[in-house]
Amino acid sequence: MLRILWVASVLAMLSGCMSHSLNMYGEIDVNEKSVTVPPGAKGLKGELKSYLAKEGWQLAVYRGPSISEGSLGEQTKIESYDTFNTRYRLMVASSQYDICFNLSPAINYEISFIDNKNGSEVFTIAGRGCESGVIQKFKEALSGEGSM
Repeated sequence: MLRILWVASVLAMLSGCMSHSLNMYGEIDVNEKSVTVPPGAKGLKGELKSYLAKEGWQLAVYRGPSISEGSLGEQTKIESYDTFNTRYRLMVASSQYDICFNLSPAINYEISFIDNKNGSEVFTIAGRGCESGVIQKFKEALSGEGSM
């Protein structure tokens, strides 16, 4: 009985260290499932890319060309901006600090899913916890199940 109580208290302490903050700012257009992703396949970034590919998203690693345009005259105005060949862009930062009981890495993370058409964030997720839990939060946000 004492052992069960000890295990329960350890699990409660560890789960108290996990937090996920999901912010929904818009909706995903499921008719345009293309996303620019960061290069590489390690850790959270690789897991998110695998999930997107499995769900039928077209992945591109590189953005389109950088454009500089403007006009010369009395008041010269030149603008530079990046272009993208995809509708959305995924930005991911994470670092592992431990291992969870399910052997999933325990990570600090921040995810931003950006609409390249209008430059706005569709959703953000940040926090710390098991990588498997982060993947679940990402699935919820991508499917629109997150709170708006």
